[in-house]
Amino acid sequence: MTGRDWNERSVAMGEFVYPYYFGAGCLERITSAMAGYDTDQFVVVTDDHVLALHGEAFLSGLRRHAPVQVLSLPPGDAMKSVLHLNSHLEKAIGAGATRRSVVVAFGGGVVGNLAGLTAATLYRGIRLVHVPTTTIAAMDSVLSLKQTVNSGHGKNHIGTYHAPEAVYLDVDLLRTLDDKQLRSGLCEAAKNCLAIRPEALPVLRTRLAGGNLSSPDVLLWLLEESLTAKSSVTGDDAREQRSGLVLEYGHTVGHAVEMEDRRRRGTDGLSHGEAVMLGMLAAARISRGIGGLDDRAVAEHDELAHHLGVSPKLPDAVTPEAVMDVVRVDNKRGYLPVSGEEAAMVLLRELGHPYGSRDLPLTAVSLEAVKDVVTDMVRVPEPWHGSGAS
Repeated sequence: MTGRDWNERSVAMGEFVYPYYFGAGCLERITSAMAGYDTDQFVVVTDDHVLALHGEAFLSGLRRHAPVQVLSLPPGDAMKSVLHLNSHLEKAIGAGATRRSVVVAFGGGVVGNLAGLTAATLYRGIRLVHVPTTTIAAMDSVLSLKQTVNSGHGKNHIGTYHAPEAVYLDVDLLRTLDDKQLRSGLCEAAKNCLAIRPEALPVLRTRLAGGNLSSPDVLLWLLEESLTAKSSVTGDDAREQRSGLVLEYGHTVGHAVEMEDRRRRGTDGLSHGEAVMLGMLAAARISRGIGGLDDRAVAEHDELAHHLGVSPKLPDAVTPEAVMDVVRVDNKRGYLPVSGEEAAMVLLRELGHPYGSRDLPLTAVSLEAVKDVVTDMVRVPEPWHGSGAS
């Protein structure tokens, strides 16, 4: 087979190393490879949309090797709850899952998080395999040991760490994504370039400007770039609590906007990647306001957002006050001592160079400065030429 059909890379997370197999048109090879797990049951965690699109081809391949139990829910961030986690655990145990069983995450980032926490907590930890079907999962969330669900207060407050046995990707699965979901993962790729590998920005701009973002060649390049960027900061930081925190760029405001928008508009709200891109636009302006990024670097953020189709305006259903309520309980609290009027954020001093140190790329930012920028996002025209924090 050609390199376009089947490739292998190692993902190193501290002492954990797992293989990532990827190619185009390789779904049958993926299910054949999973026969090697000698399992008594595959527990497939997915969502109803993925199940309808790809379930028949994938599940029929798995069933040739072992019984399959399917745990599926309506798609959306609402899947990531303690209630649904408990339901999945009870159903898996009731259907005969054992310590020999393998949990298979078949879907996007939300599915992967719920499946990962299911695997991590079932019998205190059983095997996990990722088969991502979205760009956000393939290029970001599967490249992590973090398994998590949301609390009623904010995103990703409840979880643990659990390493997968492997990741398997057929990029042809990504070609069925709608434009919104396709670009969601590309926003995370843009984050990696801005925060970690600015030398890749010229190629990224060319790829984005060239269109046809769902072509296998473009997707495989983006995947390789994501693997390179993430491994450079997680190789010695399996839990992403030191150098890996740079991957949280754009997430403080982004997570808050995403959560509040989804509360109001459900699945019609911003995708995770779109919200993170919006969070990066805010972070760039906050940095400029404290003497960090210059106008050219801020414009680089704006240009990428434009190519990715992300509006710089806060969604109409979301208020600055609601965003700030979530920012105050951001899950990075505790890494850096801050006052009650500050938030610990990843901000760039210049592209590829965050404030703080490599081992703690965080800086304290006044909540007032954050709110000023978020408030500007309510009334910003397009394209955004706002002045940012002052």
